[in-house]
This record gives sequence, structure tokens and C-alpha cells, in this order.
Amino acid sequence: MSGTRATRDGLDRPRQESRLGLYRVKPWFVRTLRPVEDALVARRASPDALTAAAVVVSAATGAAIALGGAWNRPLVWLAVPPLVVVRVALNALDGSVARRTGAARPAGAVLNEAGDRASDTLVLGALAFVVAPALALGALAAAYLASLAGVTGAAVARERLTSGPMGKADRAAVVAVAAVAAAAGIGPAFEVAAWVVLCGSLATAALRFTRAAVAAGGAR
Repeated sequence: MSGTRATRDGLDRPRQESRLGLYRVKPWFVRTLRPVEDALVARRASPDALTAAAVVVSAATGAAIALGGAWNRPLVWLAVPPLVVVRVALNALDGSVARRTGAARPAGAVLNEAGDRASDTLVLGALAFVVAPALALGALAAAYLASLAGVTGAAVARERLTSGPMGKADRAAVVAVAAVAAAAGIGPAFEVAAWVVLCGSLATAALRFTRAAVAAGGAR
């Protein structure tokens, strides 16, 4: 549920395609956030500050995951779901605020992508404290690949691809659900989540690369 900043170069403008995952509910989520958006616009809030805030919240999310595992304090993991909701909200707001305040620019899309990758690193990387490090690294690498495939759509069709079952919001949701399950002592929740993110991200990358290739062929 990423905010969109730069509409001129298409880097972060979602392609109109059939969507899977939580991107299907993004319009509803954005409408829910409208009062907050209106307040931010009225105060001329900086979209870049919202992007940075999302990274800070992601750092707190990763810290909660890591410390809960390192300290053997499962209840710390209950902080993960609300932090995830805040991060997703900030991701949705930075772009909408940028558009409404006239602050949208290509550099904003680049900053948005960098912030998203930093957030993925902070959250998925923290799984190394609660699952095998190799599995956590694999999930992170697969998430990077899915995001790269989405940006590839902007390069060949001037529209960012968001199709697939494991987008940014989906990854965050999987980790949030796992945190609750792990806090309740329900099985190897984080390990299952890491595998879901890894496999889902690979499937998402494959779908996006395929659609990018089709778009590239049609553009010739």
C-alpha cells in the first residue's frame, strides 16, 4: 500500500491490472485515512518526513521482533501488529499528501522506494533473531526481487506493477499475524511466516517479470 509520489515518470504509479493480496483493499484503506490525510495537508506536512517516519516505525517493528526473541519475552511481539498498521498507513499517506500539496516529484518516488527497501530490511532482517538466519535472508532477498520486478514495469511500461500475492503490505501482514501467533505460543509461527514471504515473493516476482516482458513486447 505504498503512497505514490512521482506521477510524471510512472515509477510509483500502480498499473491498472488484476490484483491479488492487500492491494485489492487499498482504496478502502485510503478512504479510511482521509481525515488524517486532510489534517496533514492542512498543516502542509512534508511527504519526505512521512516516508522517514515509516522507516523509523519499521525499525521499531524489527526491534520488537528481535528483542522478543533475544530476551525470550514473547509478549513483546504483541507490539508488532499496531506498528505494522502505522507503517502501512504512513506508506499510503506520503504519496497522497505529496499529490494534494503539489510536492510530488520524481525524486520523491526514488526516496519512497529507498524507504520501502530499508523498511523491508529492518523487519524481515529481524526475523534472523527468531528463525534460521539463512531463511530470514532468503525471505528478504525474495522480497527485494518482487520489488525489483515491480519497478521493472515502470521501466518498460511506465507503470509500476503491483500484481501478485505478496506485495509490501502482504509481507507486513504476514509478519504481524505471525507475531500474534508466536506471542500466543502457537507453533513455529515466525518460521512459517518467513517461508510464506519467501515463496509468495518469488511467485510475485515471477508474475511481475512475466507481465513486464509482455508489456515490453507490446511496446515494440
